[in-house]
Amino acid sequence: MRKTTDKKGHGLLGGVIVTALVVGFVLLILALLAQTLGPALPFLGQLGPGLGLLLFYIGGILAIGIGVVVALWHRWKEVKGGEEDEAKKY
Repeated sequence: MRKTTDKKGHGLLGGVIVTALVVGFVLLILALLAQTLGPALPFLGQLGPGLGLLLFYIGGILAIGIGVVVALWHRWKEVKGGEEDEAKKY
């Protein structure tokens, strides 16, 4: 059986691509949300409980984007520290 896990330098490209896509989608969703919220900005005080729900959604969307970037950063540190092929031991 051929070993296909001995290639070097394949640990970050996929992570960078996925991170860029997820962050792009997060920014797109936030931009659409801001676009729909634009006319309501003078009336934010009148939204009542809806404002709390809106802020909850915005916080959740931002948490997803930040979490993906932090995961990529940790993976980057692992690969630079020589742990790229650690999983092959198991």
